[in-house]
Amino acid sequence: MQNSIAHGWRVAVRTVLLQIGATVAVALIATTHGWRVGLAALVGGMIIVAGNTLFALRLFGRGVAPARDVLRSAYAAEVLKWLWLCLALYLAIAVLKLPFPGLIAGVLAAQVSFWIALIAIR
Repeated sequence: MQNSIAHGWRVAVRTVLLQIGATVAVALIATTHGWRVGLAALVGGMIIVAGNTLFALRLFGRGVAPARDVLRSAYAAEVLKWLWLCLALYLAIAVLKLPFPGLIAGVLAAQVSFWIALIAIR
């Protein structure tokens, strides 16, 4: 039998590493269209990586807890992730004025790699 918290941490770390790899790869490819597009792809992907890292820290950071507390942690983690996502995308688009195609390419690369990780990493 596996320790579900330790297993959750391992899956979270592997998922984040996969997301970082996908983000860096897309950012390097995007630099062929200019350094700002590459930077935007890197920022977009890292926004998703940071959100998923916040989620994992909030969900697994408490250790063993009653089911009700774990469910509340999951809800709080999701709200925290969405608040981070909205704030970071606003800053990237409205304040930093990063090129939108690069930003979305990074976001998509990180998010698709997250979905692949959920299927492939067990």
